[in-house]
Amino acid sequence: MISYLLTDSRIREARELLIDSGLDFDPNFDIFLGYYEGGCLIAVGARHKNVLKMVAVEPEHRDTGIFAEIISALVKDAFQAGYEHTFVFTKPEYSQSFQYLNFRPLAQTGSTAVLEYGYSIQDYLNKWKSIVRQGTNSGIVMNCNPFTFGHRYLIETAASQSDNVYVFVVEEDSSLIPFSKRMELVRKGTEDLCNVHILSTGPYAVSRITFPSYFLKDADKVTQEQLKTDLSIFCRYIAPAFGIKKRFAGQEPVCRLTAMYNDAMRKSLPENGIEFVEIERKTAGGRIISASSVREMLLCGETEKLREMVPEATYKYLTENTGVLASKNATPVLNS
Repeated sequence: MISYLLTDSRIREARELLIDSGLDFDPNFDIFLGYYEGGCLIAVGARHKNVLKMVAVEPEHRDTGIFAEIISALVKDAFQAGYEHTFVFTKPEYSQSFQYLNFRPLAQTGSTAVLEYGYSIQDYLNKWKSIVRQGTNSGIVMNCNPFTFGHRYLIETAASQSDNVYVFVVEEDSSLIPFSKRMELVRKGTEDLCNVHILSTGPYAVSRITFPSYFLKDADKVTQEQLKTDLSIFCRYIAPAFGIKKRFAGQEPVCRLTAMYNDAMRKSLPENGIEFVEIERKTAGGRIISASSVREMLLCGETEKLREMVPEATYKYLTENTGVLASKNATPVLNS
């Protein structure tokens, strides 16, 4: 019988089962389910937003239908919570078990397999089919939190070297500036560039997709696997669909995480027939223009300094919403 694990004692039971299965307990979840037989907990599974996680079954029950029951219950619960598209991260050796339950493989590295259920990456690509153009095409993935003259410079540079540039704005909404507004500001800031196309990443580029750490013990290993997964999806699906042969990015002298991402692109993209072009960052007033600097200026009340950092549309939005933005406590995702 499947039950919600709500009490401390039941969650402790689940933690023990996970540890016995070689997994760590991750306290970041929305619901935690357990399968009981004769009063004994023999299987568990959790969900955080649209990501299934911490799935474990006692060894003697792994060849039964209990695994399928736990996964079906998690998918049903996700659907009832409004998520028609779910992901699962697992070890590569368990990927086939999820495929038997109609999960589709999305990406795989040496340590991690990512599968999805429901809405698919092909649905995402079909959504943007009408803007695909023939030619020497380039791609840029940006968070634009907020859109700056630095972002504009990178896009201009790519546009001057490409027939078409596809700018993928990170859709995951864990930034100071909401996704819908980031998209709007990027569009306003590039509307004069006729060969630039602005689109969202969906959950498929530089998205944390709540990347798990419960079966990867080392923090750096988690980051490396996230980067590998992201680039695998880009190279396998996104670049071919848009005919992308170059990917542009700004140099990163400050943020260690973004520098790691650039290093990963430098290695991975050429292996997949995509040129990696790293552009020196634009400066203003003797300092590098970055979204993090803009946010710092805004929250410190240095609004006049913003004018040399951001286009007019961004400046207007920031200064009109200073109070709201200052009250938010958000952690930016990978690219600024």
